[in-house]
Parts: sequence; structure tokens; C-alpha cells
Amino acid sequence: MKLNGKIILKGIGLHSGRECEVIIEPCDSDSILIRSGENEMPIEKMNLSGTNRGSDYIFPNGERIRTCEHVFSALYGMGIYSGVRVSVKGGEMPALDGCARTLCDEIKKNSCAESISQDALRISEPLIVYGDDRRRFVAAFPCDDIRITYTVEYKYIGAQVFDFIFTPENYYINISNARTFAMLSDIEYLRAHGMALGGTFDNAIAISENGIHASGGLRWPNEFVRHKALDLIGDLAAIGRPLKAHIIAMKAGHELHLRLSEKLRGENDNA
Repeated sequence: MKLNGKIILKGIGLHSGRECEVIIEPCDSDSILIRSGENEMPIEKMNLSGTNRGSDYIFPNGERIRTCEHVFSALYGMGIYSGVRVSVKGGEMPALDGCARTLCDEIKKNSCAESISQDALRISEPLIVYGDDRRRFVAAFPCDDIRITYTVEYKYIGAQVFDFIFTPENYYINISNARTFAMLSDIEYLRAHGMALGGTFDNAIAISENGIHASGGLRWPNEFVRHKALDLIGDLAAIGRPLKAHIIAMKAGHELHLRLSEKLRGENDNA
């Protein structure tokens, strides 16, 4: 898919609670360019941080753009890997619907079926990154498709597994509308530390011993693991090109996703 029109989205940031804006427009580049003020850099050159309940992209001078995962998930998920500039005002992506559907719909309105030719990154041997206890990991295995198998386990939810072959259509139907979530008991702590200030039941799901709190209820019984797959796809966008691999994630999160993306960047540099 190729973007052929400008998209402007405004809203509050999920963590900052402040007004933010993102402008996505076509450009003459073989990458996705990220801009904030005077800073501009290809996505695959940005520094990454996944330690603050989201995926942050950092310019060499230290300027940070927070919670990039949903915007880049929509682009990557819809098959846009290059030829766009993403300009951010406010230091954070707007939270919007807490997932990727709003942006996906805008991409559909402002794109054409023509695609920009770009070779997919293929790996010749497995890559894996572990969490501290080695029970959390994310791994990439050689594969002729891009396939994702994700497993999560949370208090009050239990274990959920989601497995799918990635295509833009499959992404739009089965992934893009899955919302972010958090434990209700964590919200007070997060807000005390400058996070989740823009979270509401309209853009997030809260989980507690008393049940699920979300506007309209759950969209799927396993919406939680589907959202983790959405996050993973957004974090894989950091490699800057299409990918052919089977990604298996176990109780992972943004930090592990981005560490894998950094390893894949290394494979890209050596290709």
C-alpha cells in the first residue's frame, strides 16, 4: 500500500494527558521519516526505549517521542514501510481510540493499492531475547511469511494465546481494533509517575478483581493478547523494512519487542 494523502490526527497523549498532534504525509524517502521540531531521522536510525509502558523513539540529542507503538503498528500493519513522514507535536502520539483502527481507516482513505518496492528482511537462524527470569522472551525464526504467536498471562484474565499469519487484511480485521489495557490497581501508581494521565474507559481497558471495565465491553474475549500482537507489530516497524519471520512471544512487552527489533536491525546491516 502507498500513502497518497495527508493525515492529521489530534488528541491527548495516553501518558502525558496533554494535547498532541501527528501528521502523516507522503514523502520521497525509502524509509519512514520521524520529525519533531527541527529533528528528523529515519525510523531505523532512532534510539529506542520500551521501559515506560510504551515504545519511545529518541533522537541523538535526547528528544523523546512517547508511545509510538500504535501509530507505527497501523502503518506497518497496513503494509506501509517507507515513503512517509511522521511529524509529531507535543512529544507524544495522541491516544485516539487506544488501538490502531482510527488511523487504519484514515490510511484506507488516503492510500492506493500501489506499493513501494522494498525487499523483506529474512533471517537465516533464530534470534531470541529473554527477560530477567528467562520465562519471558520474544524470538524470531526463519519463515517464508510473517507469523506471530503470542502468549500472555495476567491476574484475573488467565492465559491467552493468539496465532496468526500476517497480512494487511488480517491485521485490519483481527488486530487493529484491540485496545490497550492495564490493571486498575496500577493506575494510581502510573499517574503518580506521570503515566496514564490521558487514559479513559473509551481508549483503554481496566482490569480488576471486580471484572473488566471498558466502554462497550470487550470486542473479543481475547482482546488482551490481540492488543499485545498489535504492540509487537508496531515495535517491529523500528527495523525499517518488511520482515519474513515467525515471531513467538511469551509474556513479553515493549522492552523485549524493541530489543528484538534492535537485533533484527543488526541483521539488516549485515544483509
